[in-house]
Amino acid sequence: MSKSLWTYEEVTAAVEEEIKLQIRKADSALSEVTRGTYRDYAFGAYLAWEAVTRTCLTEQRFAEARRLANMVEFPNSERP
Repeated sequence: MSKSLWTYEEVTAAVEEEIKLQIRKADSALSEVTRGTYRDYAFGAYLAWEAVTRTCLTEQRFAEARRLANMVEFPNSERP
């Protein structure tokens, strides 16, 4: 298996696209259970990004953490 190196920017962009994909799937899902599953997956992608980038203590990372968190909903939160 070859080793792949990802930059912070690449990881962030990949997670953002995954979150957007899962939110789109949730918005078009027919059942509430399926919508919840997609939303939970989006939230999980955010949590994975948090875990991977946690040691990057920059203003950019803090701003992106807020931005990505605003894209996802915490599980069991009420939707407007």
